[in-house]
Amino acid sequence: MTDNEYHFLKTLPERQKEELFSMGSPSIEMRKKQLLKLKTILLEREEDLMKALYSDLGKPSFESFSSEIAVLLNEIDYVCKHIATWNRPEGSRHLRLGYVEAFKKKRHPYGSVLIVGSWNYPVQLTLMPAIGAIAGGNFCVIKPSEHAPATAELLKEIINQAFPPEQLYVVTGNAQTASLLTSAPFDLIFFTGSEQTGKAVAAQAAKQLTPVILELGGKNPCIIDETGFSTAAIKEIIWGKFLNAGQTCIAPDTLFVHHSIYEKTLDEISASISAFYGDQPEASGDYGRICTDAHFQKVAAFIGQGHVRHGGAYDRKNRFISPTVLTDIKPGSPILQEEIFGPVLPVIPYTDMRTLLSSGNLQRDALTGYIFSKNKSRIQLFSEYMRSPTISVNQVIQHAASPHIAFGGVGRSGYGAYHGKAGFLAFSYEKTDYQTYHYLRFQGKFPPYSDRNMKALKKVRRWLL
Repeated sequence: MTDNEYHFLKTLPERQKEELFSMGSPSIEMRKKQLLKLKTILLEREEDLMKALYSDLGKPSFESFSSEIAVLLNEIDYVCKHIATWNRPEGSRHLRLGYVEAFKKKRHPYGSVLIVGSWNYPVQLTLMPAIGAIAGGNFCVIKPSEHAPATAELLKEIINQAFPPEQLYVVTGNAQTASLLTSAPFDLIFFTGSEQTGKAVAAQAAKQLTPVILELGGKNPCIIDETGFSTAAIKEIIWGKFLNAGQTCIAPDTLFVHHSIYEKTLDEISASISAFYGDQPEASGDYGRICTDAHFQKVAAFIGQGHVRHGGAYDRKNRFISPTVLTDIKPGSPILQEEIFGPVLPVIPYTDMRTLLSSGNLQRDALTGYIFSKNKSRIQLFSEYMRSPTISVNQVIQHAASPHIAFGGVGRSGYGAYHGKAGFLAFSYEKTDYQTYHYLRFQGKFPPYSDRNMKALKKVRRWLL
């Protein structure tokens, strides 16, 4: 990085703040205009984006469009439709003892926002928070992941050509660039990535008291009981697990199956994998690849920690790991402790739901939890046990595509939420203009205080609310 580039990045947040201060909060019309410009870019460069995603992740065009581009287009449409309502000021007047108070509450942008994207969905997870930030009236600096270089460079090209840097700017670079940005004077930082890196971002931001939204990961449990088994249910689970070659933060991480349906579930899983990707998934055009060599090495190491029921093949040169199902995993194995984030599915039998929940084998604060069941009491029990902000019943992944549902974590899976209205609220704060109209002044509130004034205060206290 040259001295000029360093100076430019260091001063860009202040330039964006100055731009906001000079113009005031962007009007709803301006925000819509920015969002629709972003929509136009997505539509016009759709093929280029899908080619970049294939280059980085071997992602099939269908998955690229459905899980990256389409959800962004739908989000923009939804936000543009509702943003004026969300941004409408709320006013109120109340009679107090001796005076009337009036206040008007409205949403206000934070200012200059830094968005640090992730490599597994490098278009969606980079631009989805930007939509919320623009809706909230902010200007943004976006740092895509360097681990998806083709997508990062394309985003830099198309965004920086369409927007002035004082409004929206994409910066590419490695971890050193990210560290420089997180230490710059932004008003809010939005980070998507691993728990370890998220802690480092939060620690850096804390030095400047910069608020942070963290979207991390976790071991999302998936339970199927004897009432939830069906071919359709298994297809849903397998689709969600091996979408994007398993590199999805809300993918089912580990499957817990009631012992009475364990063997037929395993058979149905193998049948579904073969139906989706064929007997040679490395030749399938519908199955992706692992993003980096380092991540390939981590995921491939999991395969040796259990009995391979299906799959197990891998090719380091092409970063290919076949859809793999493991059974007979020893307690305490790393695959049961760490987020897998790849195409390896441990399948574990259980006998009783309450015993399973009390075993400590389920991460309660994962991003989400899945249960396939027709038993309402068990569904309720699972929902009450999990701390995750979302619980999905008889379906996987789908909830994350809905702008009606806030997406975010709790505890180890992060904090803060976005999508739809939640994104608008996340990237703005409530600002109140307060005014009073005095008819009587209570002189006793001023020093010097007295016992008499204290007695009077206690008598009128209830009318002060």
